[in-house]
Amino acid sequence: MSEPVVITGLGLITSLGFGLQENWERLSAGESGIALLDPVRFPVPFQLPVRLGAMVPRDRLAERIRAAVPRAIWNTSADVCHLWLLVALEALAMAGLPGAAEGASPSAAGGSPPPQRAADSADGERVGIFVGNGAGAATFTEQEYANVYTAEKAHLRDVSRMAVPKYMMSSLAGQLSILIGARGPAVTVNTACSSGATALVLALDALRLGRVGRAVVGGADLPLAGAVLKGFANLGALSVRNDLGAAASRPFDTARDGFVLGEGAACLVLERAGTARARGARQLARLAGGAAASEAYHLLSPRDHGEAMAECMRAALRDADARPEDVRHVYAHGTGTRVNDRCEAEALAAVLPGRPTVSATKALLGHTIGAAGAIDAVLAAFGLVAGQAVPCRNLDAPDPECAVRPARNVNLEAVGAGGPAAYLVNSFAFGGHNVTLVLTPGP
Repeated sequence: MSEPVVITGLGLITSLGFGLQENWERLSAGESGIALLDPVRFPVPFQLPVRLGAMVPRDRLAERIRAAVPRAIWNTSADVCHLWLLVALEALAMAGLPGAAEGASPSAAGGSPPPQRAADSADGERVGIFVGNGAGAATFTEQEYANVYTAEKAHLRDVSRMAVPKYMMSSLAGQLSILIGARGPAVTVNTACSSGATALVLALDALRLGRVGRAVVGGADLPLAGAVLKGFANLGALSVRNDLGAAASRPFDTARDGFVLGEGAACLVLERAGTARARGARQLARLAGGAAASEAYHLLSPRDHGEAMAECMRAALRDADARPEDVRHVYAHGTGTRVNDRCEAEALAAVLPGRPTVSATKALLGHTIGAAGAIDAVLAAFGLVAGQAVPCRNLDAPDPECAVRPARNVNLEAVGAGGPAAYLVNSFAFGGHNVTLVLTPGP
C-alpha cells in the first residue's frame, strides 16, 4: 500500500514532566530529570554502587490516572500501565479522537462488557494498539514478591488479588483496548531497549497492509526497582559517577562510563493519510519507513564497527525511499556505554557521510528501556514541525572514536539543502534487536 502513514497525535511523560509541551520546553532548555534516588524509596538490602535515576513522580502519576480513567481500570493495572494509558489519552486528544468509551469498563468484580461505542471509531476504521515494554511491572512485581517471602506475619505472605493482571504486560495493550473500545489487534512487544521502536515498525506494517486503519502505538517503562538496578549494575552497564548527578550520563563523551536508568512513556497516533485527511486531522509528520533487524551475534554487544547497525539504518532508508543526504538529524540510541556508542558512531559515519546533527536524549532522561525509541520518535515528530531538535547535552569532550556532530541548539542548521528533510531514530537493544525509524515532515 503506497498511501503514506501520518502522525496525528503525540503523548509524552518522562521524569521531566507530564505532557508533550512541558517535556519539550524543559528538554530544549537542557534540563535533566536525572538525580540521586531517594534512599527511603530504594532501601535495597545489597550493595548498590549506583544511586542515580530519572524517576517519574509517583504522586502525580497516581493523581492523574485516577482523574483520567474509570476505577475498574486503574485498580486492576500496575503503575507502568497507568503511565501508558495517560500518554495514549494525550495522543488521542491531540489527534482529535475520542478517549475513553462511555461506560468502559466492567467493574473489577465482574459485570457487563462496556458498550462498543468507540469500537474502531466513527469512521469505521479498525484501531490497533502496539505498545513496547522492556522491564515489565518491575516495581509492582518486586513489592509483591517481597510480601510473599519477607512479610513478618504469615497471613501477610501473599500477593494481591489482582497481581496476575497487574504484572502481565499484555495488560498494557489490553487495558487500553478496553478503555477506548478498540477492537483491532492489541499487542505488547518486548525487544528490550528497542521495544517502543519495534512497536512502531509493527504498526507501520499493519497500516500498510490494511490490517488496521489507525494505530495507537508507543512504549512505556518503569524500570527503577532495586533488583533491576542491581542487575544492570552487575553487567557494568550503569554509570557509577554518582558525584556528577545530572551530568553522569554522557553519550559519545570521552568520560562516559555507562547509562542512568530512567522512566517514561510515549505514544503516537498513526493513520493512513487519506483517513486523516477525510476527518480534517492535522498531519504533524510522516512515519516514512522503518526497519527491524537482528545482530545474530551476541546477547549484549554489537558487531564490530557497527556493521549490523549500519545495515539496519540503510534498510530503513530504503523502506522510506529516502537517501542518506536527505537525513537532517538523528536521534541516536546513545547509551553512554563505551562499545555501543563507538559502534553506533561508526555506523552513522558509514551510512551518513554528510554528518547530520545528532541528539542523545538519554543524557537528560536516562535510559527508559522499552520506552526509549518511542520517546525519541515523539520528539522527532514534534520537532519536524518547526525544524527543531533536542540539543545534545553532556558532550563536553567528544571521544575521537565517536565522531558525531552534536546538535548544540534547538534550531537545526540546514543539512542536505534542497532535498526533503528526514529525521532518523535509532534504537539498538540487548539481544541484538536493532530498529531504525525514518520520519519526514507532514504535508
